[in-house]
Amino acid sequence: MAPTDLWTLIQGDAQAKAYADAGNDRDCAVRCSEIAPVIRQPVPADRVQEVASLNGAWGTIKIAATNSALTDPPRGACIAFVDWIESARPINFDNPAVQQMAGIMVSYSLLTAGQVAELSALADSPQVITADQVSEAAFPHRYPTIEVT
Repeated sequence: MAPTDLWTLIQGDAQAKAYADAGNDRDCAVRCSEIAPVIRQPVPADRVQEVASLNGAWGTIKIAATNSALTDPPRGACIAFVDWIESARPINFDNPAVQQMAGIMVSYSLLTAGQVAELSALADSPQVITADQVSEAAFPHRYPTIEVT
């Protein structure tokens, strides 16, 4: 997170601001790590398959992909999803094509919205803010007359 964005985050939270105002960068960093927005990242295919297996989605998708009596859609979406997982490519749940695949599977009752939400949540990675980052973000506000070059 950029120092200016971190400073905005700190100023927007009473507890983080109190820590920063007191010069307690360590506790401010802990608080900022709690409140910082998650970062969305592609998810390893094996992790997607594991969770999809546990929530009941994988079996349904795999059966639909191999069912030659099933029409397209949804069969094509299921085949694409299975191929993607089995080729071990990370899944970007924010990719419009992935969202479209999921939407097709939901609209044909192969997946529930809850199963899709559980899989999509795998892409959420918390931001870890350090005391050094807080110090850097706070520096120009604590020492406004010192110019850093």
